[in-house]
Amino acid sequence: MLKDIEVREIILAVDVIIEPDEPGFHAYAPAFKGLHMGGDTREEALANARDAIIAYIESYVKHGEPIPVGPSKELKAARLAQGAAHHVERVTLVLP
Repeated sequence: MLKDIEVREIILAVDVIIEPDEPGFHAYAPAFKGLHMGGDTREEALANARDAIIAYIESYVKHGEPIPVGPSKELKAARLAQGAAHHVERVTLVLP
């Protein structure tokens, strides 16, 4: 039975959108409401978003809440058409 399995590690692929935002960059993960991070470079914005995603997931797990699924492909396509960059971040969370 699934309820008898103890999960020790979660690996997720999370969509992250990165947009120019003078003077730097804005990154967000549409699946996680309120997750908006900035950075001086694309790489820094992506790293900040990755750290925030891990914190969000840890909070969901700690509180026994379901991890949200992402938005529709249509939403992502609309944002990307406006010049944003799309990344899929592989996030590994090791549980205590």
